[in-house]
Amino acid sequence: MRARGLALGLLLAVAILPGCGGGGDDSDGAPSGAPRGFYGVISAEPLPGSAELARLGRGEVGTLRVNLAWGAVQSGPDADYNWSHYDPVVGQAARNGIRVLATVYSSPAWAEPSPEYPPLGPRLPQFEAFARAAAQRYGSDGTFWKDNPDLPKVPIVDWQLWNEPNSLLFWKPTPDASAYLELLRGFGSAVRGADRGAQILLGGLFPTPTGGVPMDSFISDLYRGGGKGLFDAASLHPYAATPQKAIAFTEDLRRIMDHFGDADTGLWITEVAWASGGQSSGLTVGPARQADYLTQTFKLAAADRERLGLDGVVWYSLNDTPGPLWPGHCGLFNLDGTAKPSWNALVKLTGGAA
Repeated sequence: MRARGLALGLLLAVAILPGCGGGGDDSDGAPSGAPRGFYGVISAEPLPGSAELARLGRGEVGTLRVNLAWGAVQSGPDADYNWSHYDPVVGQAARNGIRVLATVYSSPAWAEPSPEYPPLGPRLPQFEAFARAAAQRYGSDGTFWKDNPDLPKVPIVDWQLWNEPNSLLFWKPTPDASAYLELLRGFGSAVRGADRGAQILLGGLFPTPTGGVPMDSFISDLYRGGGKGLFDAASLHPYAATPQKAIAFTEDLRRIMDHFGDADTGLWITEVAWASGGQSSGLTVGPARQADYLTQTFKLAAADRERLGLDGVVWYSLNDTPGPLWPGHCGLFNLDGTAKPSWNALVKLTGGAA
């Protein structure tokens, strides 16, 4: 297999609406033959509780992507780290055999003008310290596991830096590959220094962001700037009219990686979805087609995972959120917690129980 494979081992930020660790059972138990960790979902805030995570566990969902926000852990520049927001979800995910893929995105209000401004310049050392502390807590030899010996050890080893850094919605004042490389060097050094088994993922790239940098140009600029070797997997968010077009975007990214001599580096789809309702958009397709497109996407991705070096696919998102805009209607579950046809479609793929 050309990819590194799944490392043993959101996205909504705490503040705004956007768009795995190891040790879980990764046997080829799904009907597709893909490992359990291949099938993922992302959760918005509030993070899922024990009942929701138990349901995901019964459904054989293998990866939960969450946004690990610096500001939710450190309330001020001199404050101690407080991990109480994330400890419950990491622990309950482990109890249910679910890996956590941590997306480290957003700057606290005390560090930058708004969450979308990356912590560069004088704030970079503090950000590196936070990233190091996160890996020291939840990584392969993390203190969280030592402090909770009753839990199955399912450490976070997949660490994703930022969300859609080529999009003006998530990187301000304007997306810049060289600035992202600066953040990536610091982040990767900090996380890998704390956990030699850590896998560094690029922030999911949006193929054609309005006002941003196209995915093809951004990833090429990363390589030209010396980015090869700084990450263990690239990732993208191939929102598209159809599953076939989503996979075509994935093929585009793979082709560019291969062109720059990075054929052995892995690839993730860390967000993809269609909405079951909400205001009309190119991605609002209704409940039945949402389920059908989910099925097609995961089947196409699983069939091509070796050719593309594809380590996993994350559906956006777990639950609907209030409001009329389409991103709030991409969940597997309605606002009242009832399952949509898309949840049943996913469980059919994983071989789990609805």
